[in-house]
Amino acid sequence: MGFEALHGRMDVALNMLCSCTVFMFLVTSAPISQFRGSGIRTDGSGGASKLACVTSWGLKNDCNNNHYDYRSTSITCARSRQLFQVAQAFYIIAVIVSFLGIKAKVALIVLGFLEVVVALIPWVCMTAVWHNDYCGQSTVMINASSGKANGVPYGSVLRTAFKMSAGYGMTVTAWCVQVVGLTLLLTM
Repeated sequence: MGFEALHGRMDVALNMLCSCTVFMFLVTSAPISQFRGSGIRTDGSGGASKLACVTSWGLKNDCNNNHYDYRSTSITCARSRQLFQVAQAFYIIAVIVSFLGIKAKVALIVLGFLEVVVALIPWVCMTAVWHNDYCGQSTVMINASSGKANGVPYGSVLRTAFKMSAGYGMTVTAWCVQVVGLTLLLTM
C-alpha cells in the first residue's frame, strides 16, 4: 500500500534516503569529537584525559563542556591550522549541498557528485591532521597527571594521546553512504 507510487522511482527514493542519512551524519559529526583522549597511562608516560576531545573547531579538555579551551586558530603551525580551517569550511558546504541534494532528481546527479567531493574533503583534512607531523612536530604538551592538553595537538602527539572518535567515523560513513546513493541513482 503506497509503494505503487514508487514504481519507476526507486532510484530517486533510495538516493533521497541516502541523502537524508548523509545530511544527518554530517550535521551531527561536524561539532562532536573527531578524536577522543585515549586515557592517562598508568606508567605516567602521558596520554590525554578520556574527557578531552579534538573537534574540527579546536580542543576541549572536557568534552562535556560547551566552551573550547583552544580553538584551531591558536595552532602555530600554518599547515595544520589551514587543514582545520578547510575541514570547517567544507563541513558547512557539505551540509548545504547534501540538503540541496534532497530536493530534485535533475540536479541529484550533479549534486551527488559534488557531495561526494565536498564530503570527502573534511575527512581528508582531519586524516592529514592525524597522520602528519607538520612544522616538525606538534609542540602541544599533555599534562601527565591531569591529561589536559595546552593546545590543539596534531600528528604524532594527537596519535599517541588521542584515538579516533564518533565524529570521524560518522564523517567517513556519510561519505560512503553518499557514494552508495549516487551509485544507486546512476544504476537504477
